[in-house]
This record gives sequence, structure tokens and C-alpha cells, in this order.
Amino acid sequence: MKTPERFVVVSDNHGDMADAASVSGLWDFMADWKPTIRVHAGDNWDFRNLRKGASDEEKAASLGDDWNEGSEFLTKFFKNGRRNYFLRGNHDERIYDFANNATGLVRDYAQDGIKRIEALVKRCNATMLPYDSAHGVLDLGKLRVLHGYHAGVGACRSHAAIYGNCLFGHVHTIESAPVAALEPAEARSIGCLCKRDMDYINRKTGKLRWAQGWAFGLCYPNGEYALFQARNINGRFACASEVKHYGMHKMSHR
Repeated sequence: MKTPERFVVVSDNHGDMADAASVSGLWDFMADWKPTIRVHAGDNWDFRNLRKGASDEEKAASLGDDWNEGSEFLTKFFKNGRRNYFLRGNHDERIYDFANNATGLVRDYAQDGIKRIEALVKRCNATMLPYDSAHGVLDLGKLRVLHGYHAGVGACRSHAAIYGNCLFGHVHTIESAPVAALEPAEARSIGCLCKRDMDYINRKTGKLRWAQGWAFGLCYPNGEYALFQARNINGRFACASEVKHYGMHKMSHR
């Protein structure tokens, strides 16, 4: 069997809303796992003052800390990666929406922000995909990665029905759902790396389903994959940093 490539997929650190303990756990894990394929599945920044329905306090907030912490995260995450991918999420996309729809100084500010994002991604030797249900999908062999385009308790099943075997962020939960077919498929939401207590979500019970974590695994030359989930359990993450293969039969190269 040819040597598989190690990968890691993270999502939803939300800039200055990142959960410090989860991010620290990720860095420690990556130092041991040493993935050559690194995928950020979106919402690297929060951009809360650009969201529709933002409060006056949110609109008045500076983007400085949010921008800086998100930029530092991407820089560290992609360092030493051989194949790096950044899939913009709906929060990241807010600045692109402003560049297209706003006027005057706000539009100029947004356009400057886009230039900074593109320069950062280039420095990280990463490929960037838009937040788009057709063009924002990354294929890692027989596994797809996307930010997420459905929400609620049926999000996993909806994604599996459309995208097949896939990983996504967006909903901040850790769960999975299969769909029955001649070639069965399963979608997994991989959790988030942000704090659960953010002002805009405080009164919504959906946040009680949130969980911090990330996905990782092996990509084989024939497109098959092995997938594992890291989950925050009382501030700690239990992850296998070494994987052994068992069995006498070679994998089928279909």
C-alpha cells in the first residue's frame, strides 16, 4: 500500500471570538500529526459589524482585533503545509458582499480588506475557494469539504443528500448523518473553534448543541480516506497521533 497523506480540517474560529483552549489544543495536535494537507473550511473571521441586523455596538466595533487574530490563525495553521486550502465561510463573505453592494467609503474599505485577504492567502501558499454552493466545494479524493449551506437539526442529512461523503462547519456542532443509496454517503459537521458565548447567539437555544473540535485523517492514492474526529471533552482533546493498518487485503483501486 502506498503511503497515505495526513490531513486536518478546521472551521469557525471566528477571529477574536476563538476559544483559546481549543486553539491551543489544535496547535499541540498538529505538532504531532504533521498534516501535509490543511483545510480551513471557513469563518476564519467573525466580521460581526458587517452582518445584517448588527447592533449599533457591533457596527461601532473595530475590526482590528478580529482581523489580526484571524490572520495570525491562518498563518500558523498553513505553515509547513504542502497542500493548503481556505474555503471562505458566510462570515468571511460579508466583506465581499459589502464590496459589491455598499457605496462610498464603506465599499472602498471592503475592497481594501479583500486585497488584504488575498495577499494573506497567497503568503500562506493556499488556494482560496468562494462561499458558493457549487464552486466552494473541495474534493479530497472521495471526500468533499465545504463550509456549509444548510443549518438546523437536519443539516447533516441535507448535506449528505447533495454532496455525498463530506465534512462541513457552519453549524458549530459535532454530528453525522448517512443517506441510503446504492453508494451510501455520510456528512459530518466537524465542530467549531470559537467560544459558545457570543452576544448575537445568547438567547438562542441552538448554541447548546455547539461543540469544539476538528476532523483529521488519511487520504489514500486511490481516493479512499480514513476519518477521525477530535472533540473537546472538559477542555481536553483525545486524538490518535499514529495510525496502524491491519488486515491482509490491499485496498481496491476502483
